[in-house]
Amino acid sequence: MNAIKFFIQGIKHFKEVGTISRSSKFVSNTMTKDKYVDYKTARCIVELGAGDGPITEVLLKKMHPDAKLLCFEINDEFHEHLEAQFSHDPRITIIKDDAAKVGEYIKAAGFKEADAVLSEIPFVIIPSDEIIEQSHKYLKKGGYYVQLHYSTVARKRYERIFGNSEIDFVTLNVPPAFIHVCQKK
Repeated sequence: MNAIKFFIQGIKHFKEVGTISRSSKFVSNTMTKDKYVDYKTARCIVELGAGDGPITEVLLKKMHPDAKLLCFEINDEFHEHLEAQFSHDPRITIIKDDAAKVGEYIKAAGFKEADAVLSEIPFVIIPSDEIIEQSHKYLKKGGYYVQLHYSTVARKRYERIFGNSEIDFVTLNVPPAFIHVCQKK
């Protein structure tokens, strides 16, 4: 998706999108670090709020051939773009539903839990913790929850749910990004 189309979606649906520009390759590479996802053993990876797919693309390149990516996106334009760009890959399931139902989709895919959850959902705008709590519930012990933000305002939210939170700062993005990283203990 080009930058102008993304910008229009960001303006028209700011509460869904949470930004007016797509994630840079630097954000994508930071969020998908090998230390956050063990690509050799991970078989169930969840992406929440995939947007137009820059992180999805990196995940699919790194994932094991037997792994499954459950990719949530509720914005109509982004969902259609994801379908057109990635539906040829049998490892991905593109889901247009509430991310709070993450556990239902993990089970439907034949798993008990996810190996990793990567999220670009704009939680500063969303007051409920339900999606984060469900992600924690269905994340395997030792697995990572990686969340994109444009500030550190929500850090205490993740610390309360996960008991820990580290921040990876990416300057080469518009705007600069704070990647909140939590491990399920």
